[in-house]
Amino acid sequence: MVEHSSDAPSGGERRPTSRAGGDAAGTPGDIATMSVTELRGWLKDHGVTGTSGMRKAELVSTVKTMRSDQATTTGSSIPTGKKSATGGMTAQPSAKKSTTHAKTGSNGAAGAAAAEQRSQGPGISVPERAIEHEDVIDVLLSHHEQIKALFALVGKAGATHRQETFQQLTRLIAIHETIEQQLVHPMAQRRLPDGPDLIESRVQEEEQATEDLAELYEMGVDHPEFDTRLAELRDAVIEHAELEEDEEFGYLREAVPREQLASLAAAARAAERIAPASALQGPPTAIAERVRDALSEALR
Repeated sequence: MVEHSSDAPSGGERRPTSRAGGDAAGTPGDIATMSVTELRGWLKDHGVTGTSGMRKAELVSTVKTMRSDQATTTGSSIPTGKKSATGGMTAQPSAKKSTTHAKTGSNGAAGAAAAEQRSQGPGISVPERAIEHEDVIDVLLSHHEQIKALFALVGKAGATHRQETFQQLTRLIAIHETIEQQLVHPMAQRRLPDGPDLIESRVQEEEQATEDLAELYEMGVDHPEFDTRLAELRDAVIEHAELEEDEEFGYLREAVPREQLASLAAAARAAERIAPASALQGPPTAIAERVRDALSEALR
């Protein structure tokens, strides 16, 4: 969940988006050689969000288009990063997700989205309007953003709230990985090029994360090694998320009918509501078991 995201609260600094030979606006001279992280970072710096589900070719094309526009136009508005039906970028003045399945969740317009949020339990909240048109990839992308934020919150939380925040993180990771393993990875394994090998790697990473999370759960937030082990888990989880976004999610949106992805979103949200959200939630393996049962029930 690893190329490290520029949005990740990992404590490190984003790699510079300008290189030798770049232009005055900070774009590298050879855009095609930029990594996915650098492309996303450049777009974010220029006001573009919603790029997590985009493949590298789309990111390169978007950066080139923006550079061309900047060279010929002054004072023009910057697009928000929502994908148009032609694969380009189009301005979206509101937080509502377009029907082209751009990323939603934590990147909506702050004022409107905050007024419309409903709680799905600690650590999981989404705008009502986003739920109406979301697909399962939207659900997973919103989880990725919330997981990154919760890692940061656990690191900063005082003694009073640290255990509660860590419980939220444990719950969300267990929910997220179970949804992926039950609903999304099987589709990717069948439909993506090199799907079996790709998904085998992702599942191994998830199993390791679950094991590490369980050890942290048993260790407790007051253990002297907790912070070090938490940082190691954070880095691995963020890397795993980036690989999923780059190698799996975008391809699934091309290969799987929209209606099927939307129906899986409903099952995923139902599983979120079933999973406990209290001090009695238990270890991550226990949460995962309850989510698997909920998913089986939702898909009958």
